[in-house]
Amino acid sequence: MQATRRALLASLILPGLAHAQGAWAPDRPVRLVVPFAPGGSQDVLGRLFAQTVSQAVGQNVVVENRAGAGGMLGAEAVARAAPDGTTLLLATAGQLTIAKAIGRRLSYDPIADFAPILHLSDSPVALLAAPDLPASDLGRLLEHCRRAPQPLPYASTGIGTNTHLIMEDLKARERLNIEHVPYRGAAAAFNDLMASRIALMFVSVPSVLGFSGGQLRVMAVTSRVRFPAIPEVPTMIEGGVPGFEASIWTGLAAPATTPAPAIERWRQEFARALESDLVRSRLASLGAVANGSGPAEFGALLRDDLARWTRVAAPLAVRLD
Repeated sequence: MQATRRALLASLILPGLAHAQGAWAPDRPVRLVVPFAPGGSQDVLGRLFAQTVSQAVGQNVVVENRAGAGGMLGAEAVARAAPDGTTLLLATAGQLTIAKAIGRRLSYDPIADFAPILHLSDSPVALLAAPDLPASDLGRLLEHCRRAPQPLPYASTGIGTNTHLIMEDLKARERLNIEHVPYRGAAAAFNDLMASRIALMFVSVPSVLGFSGGQLRVMAVTSRVRFPAIPEVPTMIEGGVPGFEASIWTGLAAPATTPAPAIERWRQEFARALESDLVRSRLASLGAVANGSGPAEFGALLRDDLARWTRVAAPLAVRLD
């Protein structure tokens, strides 16, 4: 009886061991291309994942910062790399959906030239209102913007950015009488918002959490559910804008035609890192939450995102090149 049990146990365990031993593994150091300069939130995330995953795969995962052209230089480097599983891209919408949606001239196709691996994290944006606007909640704010006799100025962190396109989407859906005033970053826009020189703006949750210049009127967030760091703030959906969600997402991708075993190994290892207390606590400090959706779901997000921002950008005639 004991021999039979041992044989049965071996039959269950050994195939799993054989599969694990035969799984694809990198045979040389791996590049994780971060398409931004060192020191920013994406660089922090990239280095955190690289450190965690290196230990698991037995090879160094080295962060390579390839900043420039809104992240497109880094994406181009990955798209042209050998599809052997040793080059990865820490991707955002800026390179893989928004750039094409606003008509940037690209040397790569953001859908066809990449293999999606994992949707790593999401950070919603927050809708802010000037102190003197006569609105106590989102519904009243939107009604005020509809009825304004002259267009109310709203800020963004630049033409063709997430914050610009998200507001234009809201403007079209809710028929708001607002006009765009682009800024080079959130800090100057915050000052003008607090002085009521602008009326509205969308800004990343980390920027809200890090603001120390006074009390901001945070009207809503664009996540599906309330965001853990600011649970008192309702969502756009709760405020009366059905289905309105938006995220500054981060994902992992590889060159197209990277072998499926390599894609699956990286999905497993980065998903495992995403579940670690270290990564989750750091995400929270950066105003983000873990996602963990795999290649099929992440690929669907890319296609949906591209379609959404192409529709929003079409009437804007954005010209950046």
